[in-house]
Amino acid sequence: MVSPAIALRFRDTTPDVDTIQSHLEILKREGAVWWGWWKKGFEDDHIDFFKSLPEGHELNVLILDRSTQRMFQATSIAQQIGEGAKPDLELVPSYYRGNSHKIFGWFLLTSLEQIDYIDGIGERFGDSSLVDLSNRQDQSVPAVGEDSSRSKKSSILHLSDLHFGAHYGFLVQNSRPEIGDPRGTLTDCILADLARLGLDDDICAILVTGDFTSNGDWSDKLVGDVVNELQALQRALGVEATHIIALPGNHDVERYPEGVQINIAEISVGNQSTYRHEDRFRLFIDRLTGRSWKEPLDYIQRIKLAEADVIVAVLNSCRILATKWTEYGYVGPTGLDIIKALGNEPVEVPTFRLMALHHHLLPVTDVETPNEKGVTLSLDAAKLLDMAQEARVHLAVHGHQHVPRLSRYQTVPLMGGALNAPMTIISNGSTGVSADRRPAGERNTYCVFSFTKSEVLLRMRELRPDKRSGAELYSGPLETGPALPAQYKGN
Repeated sequence: MVSPAIALRFRDTTPDVDTIQSHLEILKREGAVWWGWWKKGFEDDHIDFFKSLPEGHELNVLILDRSTQRMFQATSIAQQIGEGAKPDLELVPSYYRGNSHKIFGWFLLTSLEQIDYIDGIGERFGDSSLVDLSNRQDQSVPAVGEDSSRSKKSSILHLSDLHFGAHYGFLVQNSRPEIGDPRGTLTDCILADLARLGLDDDICAILVTGDFTSNGDWSDKLVGDVVNELQALQRALGVEATHIIALPGNHDVERYPEGVQINIAEISVGNQSTYRHEDRFRLFIDRLTGRSWKEPLDYIQRIKLAEADVIVAVLNSCRILATKWTEYGYVGPTGLDIIKALGNEPVEVPTFRLMALHHHLLPVTDVETPNEKGVTLSLDAAKLLDMAQEARVHLAVHGHQHVPRLSRYQTVPLMGGALNAPMTIISNGSTGVSADRRPAGERNTYCVFSFTKSEVLLRMRELRPDKRSGAELYSGPLETGPALPAQYKGN
C-alpha cells in the first residue's frame, strides 16, 4: 500500500458516541461508510489538492485522535468536497446525519483499521483538522511573532477576567456616570494607578488572559465596548496593537444560554461542525489587534524589551465541546506542542519564558466542590506543568477564579530523574468583574511584570473603580533568573 495522502483528525466529543465504532458498524454492514470532514472556518479548504486527484483515484487516509494516541488507516474510493456534497445518508452515522449539510467534505471509506500511532504526523496538525501529507511545508507550530526592533520599555501589563457586560464593574468609554457614582473607566483607573508607580510610560505589551465577556455575550454593543476600552488603554500607554496579547476564557466561548434546556449531543455535534463558539472570539481578536481570525489561538510571541526578551506561549484552554463542562479547561496536544516549541526558541540575549492561559494550574481557593458545571483545574494541568518545566518556563500566568495568588511549583524527580528549575505561577484574579461576582472579600486586581537582564519584578495591585490607590498585594523580585546565551558576559 502506498503512503497515505492525507490525515484527518477526530475526537470523541458527542456524549455516549464512539466515533470509530459508529463508522465501523456501517462499514461492516454495508461495505462502505461516509466519513465527514469537519472543516473549521479558518482552515485551508485544500480544493487544489482534491482537484489534482485523478478520476477514480483511491485516496489513502490516516485518521487519528491526538488526545488518546489512536491512529487508523483507511482507503477512500470517492470524495465529495465543498458545497453541494450529497452523500448517501444511510452510510452516515446517525449521530451527525442531521448536520450533514454543514460538513465541508466527505470520504467514502471501504476499510478502517487501527495501526500504531505516529507522533510526527499528529504534530503536523496544529489547529487544523486535515493535513496534506504530501506537502512538507505544513507547519504544526505557527511562526513566532517577533518585534522588528527592541523597545525602550521594560514592562508587561497583565489583566484577566474583565467580564464586560452583565458582570462588569467599571464605566465603559463615552458613558456618563449617574449622580453619586464614583466609578471611572478601566483605562482611567489603570492609568491612575500606573502613574503612582511611575510605570505609565514603561508598558510595552498588554496580556489579557481571557473572559473578556460575561456569559458569552458577543453582541455588537458589547464587542464595541471591549474594543473601545482596550484601544483607549493601548493608545494611552503607547502600546502597539500587535502587543495586545489575548487568549480566550470560558465566558468567551459560551456554548449555550444559562438556564435553557439543551440537547447536549446536538449542540456538541453542531459546535464541532461550525466552530461558531470559537469564531466569535477569533473575529474579535482580528478587530482588536489585527491578528487574522484564521491564525491559531495557540502561538508564540517574542517581545524585545529594553534589557531582555520575553517569549510568551499563548494557550487556548477552552477546547471542551461537551456543553456541561464548559467551565473546565483543557489545552490538549496542540498547546503542548507550543510549550515544547517555546523551550526550543533561540536565546540570544537574557530571555524569560512565560506561559499564559485562562484556566488555573494549581488550587487557588480554600474549597472546590465537584460538580458537572464546577470550576476546577485545567484537566491536563499535570501534563502542562510537567511540559512547562521541561521547556524551562520561568513564569505561568492565568485568571479564571477571580482570586489572586502567587505560587512556586517544582516536581521532585523519581528514579534518578533530572531536577528541573522551579516555576512561578501567578493567578491574576479578576481585573474587571463586579463585586457581586467576586469571592467574599476579594478585590479587583492586576499585575505588572518588569524585566531586566537579571531579574523580573512583580507588582500585584488592587484596582479600585473609583481611581483611588488600592492595596499592594505583592511588590518585589521573583525568585527566577533569565535564560542566558552561551557567551553572555552581562554587558
